[in-house]
Amino acid sequence: MQIKESVRTSLEEIRAHKLRSMLTLSGVILGTVSLVVVLSLLGGIRAGVEKGINDLGYDGVLYVSGKRPVDRLQQSKAHFSQGLREEDRAAFKNAVETSAHAPVAEGEGIVAANGLMRKASVFGVTPEYEYVRNRSTSMGRFVSERDQQGVRPVCVLGWELKEKLFGKKDAVGEQITLSGRRLEVIGVVHQFDMNFVNDDDMLRETRGIYVPLSTYETIYGRNSVSYMVVKAAQFERAVEAEDETKSIMTRAHNGIRDVKVTNVGKEILEEREKIDVLLRNWMIVFFSIAGVSLVIGGVGIFSVLKISIGERLYEIGLRKSMGASDGEIFVQFLIESITLSTMGAAIGGGLGVLLVLAIGSNFPGGLLVSVPGIILAGSFAISIGLMAGLYPSLVASRMEPVEALRG
Repeated sequence: MQIKESVRTSLEEIRAHKLRSMLTLSGVILGTVSLVVVLSLLGGIRAGVEKGINDLGYDGVLYVSGKRPVDRLQQSKAHFSQGLREEDRAAFKNAVETSAHAPVAEGEGIVAANGLMRKASVFGVTPEYEYVRNRSTSMGRFVSERDQQGVRPVCVLGWELKEKLFGKKDAVGEQITLSGRRLEVIGVVHQFDMNFVNDDDMLRETRGIYVPLSTYETIYGRNSVSYMVVKAAQFERAVEAEDETKSIMTRAHNGIRDVKVTNVGKEILEEREKIDVLLRNWMIVFFSIAGVSLVIGGVGIFSVLKISIGERLYEIGLRKSMGASDGEIFVQFLIESITLSTMGAAIGGGLGVLLVLAIGSNFPGGLLVSVPGIILAGSFAISIGLMAGLYPSLVASRMEPVEALRG
């Protein structure tokens, strides 16, 4: 009952001094709004960057490409190697540090459908490419082993190319022409998130077309492998996978070092760590700014509570003379302080949610309100109110009834 009465009294004080109360709560409100908005924004940016990096498809990936031997001895024996070929996949049969291997042939061609023609990048791929480069489909399916073995006239379109040729219409089952060869569309690769992360490969793929490697070779010629993408069994062991890949390729090419292994996965891992550090630093900076606002709000609550005690000396003296204990007076004013900070946190949290929803309209995927941000901001604001009210409540509880009544 005492808690309910204390809350009622604090609300009466707020209503009686509206301007003073709003000025007092402004620091708590601004601090809460800042924390909710900042944590939601950073969460949205982190999610967008994470989605973009995943869509890059470079996690744990090694690129194996052909190169000319550098020393004279290697050059004189270069004819012992047939260069990078699809058959090199068999050399990875007993590999430990790698999990999948996909040869890729890359070129360009003219794609025609619905009376429209577009120049597009053409990728001859095997089924493993879907896993190695994280290329799931939003419609239909990706290239299968049956397509590869049967040299089937099928293709998978990049999202942007599909939009240009077919618009919003479902392209699966439709016919297109690639460099004079009719192909059936069996799938469309999902739309990449390129708002925070993108590169030339992503642009070429989203505007390109995938066909089985065997089909690609019937259109453009045999042994057309441009490079091979290899997936490390564990992202954290990309260096070991790189060493193993170099060793395997050297043996497969009869000791001729005519391939170059680029550890893209290691570079992506380093970039992820840099992004984590950057976002963590941003969070510290913005959290500090919001924290200062909340501390200022706490100072305001402290000051207002001191003023309120000075204005209510007669009430304190009367209650004590009627038998109210020090603890009851202490709890009354402490609850008033917490009520003030809770109101500020509630108003600030509501404004923060509305602001996040308004900002979220500028994000293609929307912006989620940070629930941990709301909880953290509310908890911090209430804690500030609790600490700000401790000393004034203690002063009020230790007053002598006669002195309070005389004051």
